[in-house]
Amino acid sequence: MTLTKDFIFARLATTQSTNVGAADHLKFDTVDFSRPSVAQVTGALGGAAISLDTSTAYVNTSGAAAIGRFSVRGGKLYKLECSPGYLLFSGATGAAVLQWFDVTGAAGVALGSPLQLLSLSDATAELSNGDLWTMYAPGGGQNDIFLLEVQIVGAPVAFTSFGSATKGQPTVLVETY
Repeated sequence: MTLTKDFIFARLATTQSTNVGAADHLKFDTVDFSRPSVAQVTGALGGAAISLDTSTAYVNTSGAAAIGRFSVRGGKLYKLECSPGYLLFSGATGAAVLQWFDVTGAAGVALGSPLQLLSLSDATAELSNGDLWTMYAPGGGQNDIFLLEVQIVGAPVAFTSFGSATKGQPTVLVETY
């Protein structure tokens, strides 16, 4: 018997320069590959165990649908990976901090370890280095749905945006394991 993994590989198609403060999340909006490849509901793309909201208006409220949030089914183990791509700072101060979160309930729950991305002390004040990944087993059964996001845990005043069309956009891979 061959075990087939469900997965979604997605990206941020445009630079995210709004909603880049603490408690905001990355607005992944384009699914490049998924298995199985089916549209589940309007605005959500993905497979049987995983879907990505690509069209609901942005909110950072826990428990609410929003662009960039993944819905995963309970009773499975997930590998969560994110490459933040290009980050732009307006000055050489502080760090952007990202972490995976389960935002199903009223209070989000941090998953794994955070990733800190420091600005460089050079003329362009930019840095793109490091990846964020963790494993997550939400519990529950196949009819239980959990909301996951890559949350901005901290952002300095000098932080400007995620992504660049020419220098790299954030990407994400969520897969059953």
